[in-house]
Amino acid sequence: MKKVLILCLVILTACNSKPKTPFQVLKSTKIKDGVKLDVQVNDRISKREMVDIASYIKSDSTQYNNLQIDFILPGNSYANKAGVTVYATAAYHDKNVVSPADTVADKNKNFLSFEFVGFTPEKAKQLLSLDPKELNGKQIVGKFIDDATKTISFIAEDKHEDNQLYILELDSAGTVVSAIAPMEVTVKGVRKMVVSQQGDYMTLKDSILTMYSSTDYDKPYRSIKQSR
Repeated sequence: MKKVLILCLVILTACNSKPKTPFQVLKSTKIKDGVKLDVQVNDRISKREMVDIASYIKSDSTQYNNLQIDFILPGNSYANKAGVTVYATAAYHDKNVVSPADTVADKNKNFLSFEFVGFTPEKAKQLLSLDPKELNGKQIVGKFIDDATKTISFIAEDKHEDNQLYILELDSAGTVVSAIAPMEVTVKGVRKMVVSQQGDYMTLKDSILTMYSSTDYDKPYRSIKQSR
């Protein structure tokens, strides 16, 4: 049924002018008097771009009194124990019910609510520009913004210490939350960065950082794509 709903949405929206910003409907879930859609976008696009995408979807989804669109960034996976992390949410509500949250007008003059759940593009840019003194002399391997924990993690390598890795996590104010020199082990060809005495670990593959809990060793908990 979900596949049919997504297929119908794709066919219907083909009749309207599609936004220039690429997007993909990943999943649909029925909610009261409507539907919730998970929509993947390729980057931290602006509020205006997401509202335009919402307007495009809404224009051919008028049969739903309630339409919620959760925007998802690349790197997420439904296989993760913690599910996917929402970047932003746009929602159209029943027009017969007054909602004080409906303060944004789309291009068709329909009102909706909008909220950044994760970091805005501007805040993300600021975090990525940080240059922590704790990593001086080390080579940055990757930067990973985690909208779920509201932090950014730097992974760096020290060429002068047998390529020892360091993971430095900062909060939104740039304050160090944790600093770890993980133990690296390779199991069945998988390179793991063990980050706790309990055995919690991370893997880094194809620019995606995946976290695993020691309580469910083989099931990924959360994953994040490298930020640029």
